[in-house]
Amino acid sequence: MSEKEKTTTAPLPGEKKITLWHGIGFGLGDFYGGGSGALTGAYLALFWTTFAGLKIDQAMSIQGVTLMLSAITAIVIGALSDNMFKFKIGRKFGRRRVFLLIGSPLLLTAIGMWLPGMPYYWYFTIFLIWTILNQFIMIPYATLPSEMTSDFNGRTILSTTRMFISGVVGTLVPIIGGSLLATLGDDKASTYTVIGTIFTVLFSLCVFIVYKTTWERPISGADLLELEESQANKGKFNLGRSLKELWNVIVSYATTLRVRAFQRHMAIYLLGVSFADIFGQVFVFFVVFNLTKSAAFASALLAIGIIWQPFAPVQGWMFAKLGVRPMYSLCFGGCIASLLGFYFLWQQTGVMDKTLLNTLTFIVMGAWLFFKGLIYFLPWNVFPFIPDIDEIMTRHRREGSFSAMVLFLRRLTQGFSSIAVGAYLATTGFKSGALKQTLEAQTGLANVMIWWVIAGFALAWIIALGFKLNKKTHGMLIDEMERLREGGSKDDVTPETRKVVENLTGIKYEKVWPALPEIDDNVTTN
Repeated sequence: MSEKEKTTTAPLPGEKKITLWHGIGFGLGDFYGGGSGALTGAYLALFWTTFAGLKIDQAMSIQGVTLMLSAITAIVIGALSDNMFKFKIGRKFGRRRVFLLIGSPLLLTAIGMWLPGMPYYWYFTIFLIWTILNQFIMIPYATLPSEMTSDFNGRTILSTTRMFISGVVGTLVPIIGGSLLATLGDDKASTYTVIGTIFTVLFSLCVFIVYKTTWERPISGADLLELEESQANKGKFNLGRSLKELWNVIVSYATTLRVRAFQRHMAIYLLGVSFADIFGQVFVFFVVFNLTKSAAFASALLAIGIIWQPFAPVQGWMFAKLGVRPMYSLCFGGCIASLLGFYFLWQQTGVMDKTLLNTLTFIVMGAWLFFKGLIYFLPWNVFPFIPDIDEIMTRHRREGSFSAMVLFLRRLTQGFSSIAVGAYLATTGFKSGALKQTLEAQTGLANVMIWWVIAGFALAWIIALGFKLNKKTHGMLIDEMERLREGGSKDDVTPETRKVVENLTGIKYEKVWPALPEIDDNVTTN
C-alpha cells in the first residue's frame, strides 16, 4: 500500500469529536505563537538599531544569547508540564492548560522591549523574559492535540487550523504594522512602540481564550502509578528520592531522541525553521538596502501572504492525501526557487523598469510566503503523532517532554543563528542607523538571506526523503497499541505491523509495550 492509501484511526472511547470550532479555539494559541515571531522578526532589530542606539551585532546578540539561555528553561517547563498532574493546581486547572492561564497576563511585560532609549541590559532582560514566557506557554500548548484526541483527522483539524491562524497573523502583523508606519511615520520610535503594544495585548487575550476552549485526556496508565507514589510520599522529603527524580527527568529528555521518527522530524524541523528565521532576520534590511525600498514597502510585501491563507485547508487536505514526503519536496523545492528569484531581483535593481521590478518582487514574495508556510505547517502536523510512537515504547504519555525538547533544540539553533548573522554582518561593514550600505554589506545581506538559507533547505530536503511516518503507518501503530492494551499477545503481531513499529521506533518489536505493575484502584485522581 502506498502512502496515499486511506486508513482510519477511530477515536478512543469517551473522546470528544473535534469540530472546526474546537480547532479555532485551539488555533488562537498560534495567533501568539506565530505572531510573536512575525512581530519581533520584522521590526525589533530595525527598531533597536535605529532608535535604541544598538549596533547590529548587539541587537542580534541580545536575541541570540537570550534564546540560548532560555533553552535551559524549556527542559524545566517540559518536566513540569508532564508532572503537573501530581499537584492539586494541575488537577484543578489542567496539567497543561494551567501554564496558559498563568502566562497570559505575564505577556504584557513584553511592552517594555518596545520603549526607545533604554540601556542595553534593559532590552536584554525584557527579551529574556519574553523568550522564557514563550516556552512557558508554547510547550504545554503544543501537547494539546495529543491530549484532546487520538484521531488522525481530528488532530489534523487542530493542527491545520492552528497553522491557518499562524499564517493569518503572520500577514496581519505587517498589514497593521505597515499601515501604522505609513500613517504615523516609519521615522518615529513611537510608531514601533504602538505596534508592539497592540500586538502584545492581543497575544495575551488569545492565550487566555485557548485556556477556556481546550481540554485534556484523563490521567491513566503509568501516570496513575506515578500519582499514587507521589501521594504516598506527600509531605516526606527524601534526598535520595529527589535526586533520583531529577535523574529520571534528565533521562526522560535524553530518551526522546531514541525515537527514530523523532530524530528525523527534529532534523527537518530545525533546519527548516532556523533558516527561515535567518531569512526573516535580514529580510527588511535586504529590502531597504539591496532593493532600495522603504520599511513600509517591506511590510507590504510581508502582508501579501494573506492571499494564501484560504488555501490552508487545501494544504491540510494535501497533507492527508499525498503524505509527508511529497509535501516536503513541494515545500523545500518551492522555497529554493523563490530564493533564487530574490537574487535575480537584487541583480536587476536599478537596471529593470521600476514598475516591472516591483511587480516581479510581489510575485516572488507571494511564492516564497506560500512555500515557507509549509515549513511550519508540515512539522506541526507531524508532531502530535510522535508521542504515540513513544507510548508504544514506554507506555507513558510524554507530550511535554517532546514539546520541551523541540523548543530546547529550537532555541539553541535559533540563538546560534542570530549570533552568527549579527557577527557576520558586522564583518561586512554593516552600519546601524545608516541610510545606505556599502556593496560589501549588501552582498553580506544577500549571502545570508539567500545562499545560507538555500544550503539549509537543501539538507532538510534530503533528510525528508527518508521520513517514514504518515497516515497509514500511524494508523497501524495505533491499532497495534490498542490490540496490546486490550491484552493481545506480542506473538500475534503481523509481519507488516512489526516492520512499521520497528521502523518508527528504532527498537526491536519485542522491546515495545513493556509490562507494568498493578495499579492501585483506590488512588485519588482529582
